[in-house]
Amino acid sequence: MLSRGIRFAALAAITLTVAGCGSTIDGTAAAGELDVRELEVGKYATDPLDLRYTYYHDLSGGANLALMRLADQVVTGPEIDARLKYGTGAVPILDAEKATKTLADVTQPVLESNGMMFGYAVGHRDTPADKSGKRPEDASFTTVTVLQFPSEEAAKKAAMEIEELDFELAADANQPVQLSKYADAHTHWRPGVPTIGSVMARSNYVINVYAGLKDPELDKLTELVEQVYDAQAPLLDALKPLNREDMLRLKYDTDGMLRRTLNPDGFGSPDISSQAAFELRGFLHQVSDQDHWSRVMRDVGMDRYSLSRSMSNSSMVFRTRDTEAAENLITVILENSYPNAADAPAAIPNARCGESPTKDDYSTKRFRCAVTYRQYVATVEGDQLTDAHQRAAAQYALLTNSW
Repeated sequence: MLSRGIRFAALAAITLTVAGCGSTIDGTAAAGELDVRELEVGKYATDPLDLRYTYYHDLSGGANLALMRLADQVVTGPEIDARLKYGTGAVPILDAEKATKTLADVTQPVLESNGMMFGYAVGHRDTPADKSGKRPEDASFTTVTVLQFPSEEAAKKAAMEIEELDFELAADANQPVQLSKYADAHTHWRPGVPTIGSVMARSNYVINVYAGLKDPELDKLTELVEQVYDAQAPLLDALKPLNREDMLRLKYDTDGMLRRTLNPDGFGSPDISSQAAFELRGFLHQVSDQDHWSRVMRDVGMDRYSLSRSMSNSSMVFRTRDTEAAENLITVILENSYPNAADAPAAIPNARCGESPTKDDYSTKRFRCAVTYRQYVATVEGDQLTDAHQRAAAQYALLTNSW
């Protein structure tokens, strides 16, 4: 159905807003380093998470780990086309109903009957969002949904049936389109309407594309769809499909990012929205200005990112190339979303704090502070500056206490 808009849910992000119990600090100061035992950390724990939480493999955790793994292999806007600088959100998909946030509602039974396992959907466009979050009428955009099925046969069948149902929603107006580079793709458009839909099976995966331009020019629309497949297909070719046993056995926090991330509650169950670790691409799905942050993060060699979020906490950790790169990143980490300078905790070397210009937004904390230790940069948030300082101190101590 090519008349539908992008129906992204709660993860429509703004620039880098992706979006602690005992006070005793363990550890011993090394030569030339701050003695973190002297820091004022308030109530926030400074022990690595794995000393307070143990992950026991289960289906829910495995599904979320599978989503994180897939997110790292789903294409970003600038990888498709340099014009598509801005992300419009991401939708993690754990069931067929959630997939209808970006696919037509009528496809839900098809997804269920073919055994859809999980998926991830992302959006991009060439203009930033307005205050309402709506897409301007003349904006170029893509919506890319990647779903994994139990087998290649199931994926092929699902792709064909998705196209049939989508086409039939406006059968009197839609026309089939053949892509010269991707003969296996099922594609259609509605003449006079500047959008196009396409779906293609790739191994056990299904890639669904919904894209639009300012003008209803079929050659340019098909070119855009082929650009999506050019960028997305190789990423999936490099990602071995999982079966349900594989999902159950996925390793938790393999690079030790979550153990380094401030988590006051000590609850570490994998959750792609609130307790997760990603590579660069997975991080970029969570910000608006993907072009800007892609350049920033590539310049500092950022290869791993983690977040720990709850009602009382929002913390992030970035792993960069080396100490110098981390020091470069901390100089820009607050500039767009927390641009108003705020006092930093004096005891922590190179710490930075900023105040948000956003008012009356319950989801945005007033202050964000950033600290750096070796190749890591971390951010914490609080509505009171003293609390933000204590969180920053606990996060810094946590980084020094991790190995």
